[in-house]
Amino acid sequence: MWLESLKKMKKISGKTSKQISEETGISKSTIDKLFAGQTKEPFLTSTKAIVHSMGFTLDDLYDLSNSQSYTQVESKLISNYRLLNDSGKQKLLEYSEDLIGNAKYTTPDFSDIKEKHA
Repeated sequence: MWLESLKKMKKISGKTSKQISEETGISKSTIDKLFAGQTKEPFLTSTKAIVHSMGFTLDDLYDLSNSQSYTQVESKLISNYRLLNDSGKQKLLEYSEDLIGNAKYTTPDFSDIKEKHA
């Protein structure tokens, strides 16, 4: 079951094994073996790094049907966020709040969310 979820995550993320390898530091051959089902019991740390690089959590492996599916751009934003220190994360949060507060940058269907942020 976890392998099917992992493959779905990869498809949703739009990332290649090479991209995942570059982001995680795990060799491409190891990643290819994992996705091919040749690794029966992968290391938790490796699996966590791979899953996070695709914009998901370990919990999503077991409950992908209820997980948030991210576009490639959203996954990149999440990956970038994780690379920031606390100060950078706070600055990004403040910037996103400013954007949400400006109707020029939001879509009409998010008006109820904007009201909660106000």
